[in-house]
Amino acid sequence: MTRILFILLLLSSCGNLPITYLQNFTSVNNVVFGFPENEITEEIFDEFESSFLKIRFGRGPHAILILAYVEDDIYEWAGADDVKIFTLDGRIIKTSGLTNNSEILKPFKMDYSSKNLYETINLYNPDLYGATIKRSFDIRDETIKKLGQDIKVNRIKERFRVDAIGWNGENIYYQNATSKQIEFSEQKIHPRLPVAKLEYYIKY
Repeated sequence: MTRILFILLLLSSCGNLPITYLQNFTSVNNVVFGFPENEITEEIFDEFESSFLKIRFGRGPHAILILAYVEDDIYEWAGADDVKIFTLDGRIIKTSGLTNNSEILKPFKMDYSSKNLYETINLYNPDLYGATIKRSFDIRDETIKKLGQDIKVNRIKERFRVDAIGWNGENIYYQNATSKQIEFSEQKIHPRLPVAKLEYYIKY
């Protein structure tokens, strides 16, 4: 019963995505994330029966999204209030249910060795269809700490630019050097949203 209640509380917290990203750190968050720096510990990780991610937009509250399904290497993460985030290789390629959504059309699997890559992006609220987004990458070795362990990662800095609206920035991905799984990331997915910080917790 304790485990069921814990999971229900976590699912309830998913409603605190960017709709209220600048305020309203709810009592549910205080109950669920009542530990230093909102860290996911090994004990909390073990409470989950399926994979999940923790996400935070800017200085807003943390929220948990549960892995709904995987199809063609695309992960669908679901929260409350019909919030959904789709990722490919740890990169957000589509969102729904946020105040400002985005979608990469025909996304490629990330080839970090490429000098320049081009994709087509749609932005919503305000709407922009069929814009070209240009990406380039820089990689270096680093070590991060997760679930109490030191993990060697490839720190991938992605620079992007959408000339149609003069939008540009940087995304950071921390890729496990052994499994090639993205452990953490910092991504800008819409010009009107603050940076999204994600932590991925995969159950095998």
